[in-house]
Amino acid sequence: MNARLSPRSPSDPAGAGPAMPVSARVAVGVLAGLAVLLLLSAVVTAAAWDAVVDALADGRSGSSRSDAEQAARANLAQSVVFGLAMAVAAGFLARGRSWARWTGLAASTALGLVTLVGIVLAGGLAVTSQLVLVLCVAAAASLLTRTTAAWTRSGPRSRAAR
Repeated sequence: MNARLSPRSPSDPAGAGPAMPVSARVAVGVLAGLAVLLLLSAVVTAAAWDAVVDALADGRSGSSRSDAEQAARANLAQSVVFGLAMAVAAGFLARGRSWARWTGLAASTALGLVTLVGIVLAGGLAVTSQLVLVLCVAAAASLLTRTTAAWTRSGPRSRAAR
């Protein structure tokens, strides 16, 4: 009896196509992690709205509460949009959809650039910004690997055509 773990789940039929490569698993995990982080940030921001707005207004000398509310709304919208995009990309990439690979790459690149611009404009690097940047780079790197690209090209559509 062989005690090795199979890369396929027991419910997968043997002829269902190639198993998910490690690079694709990493991409799915990082995209899902980013989705959770961003959506959790959105929930916390919405739940503690007044405290977030007050902190923003206090942190920016000379800015009004309405400016702080606008900044909080923009941050909330950014977290929701990118969080949902990452969640959709992770879910469908796990199913081998090639469009999900491109969606994840576009979302992680855009989020990385937005975060980088925010760091430059703020004049400092927060721990959360650093975490988001590292996760965006990890997602993009794993989505751009040859093994992930080859695996998504042999996804459900091309398997069904055989």
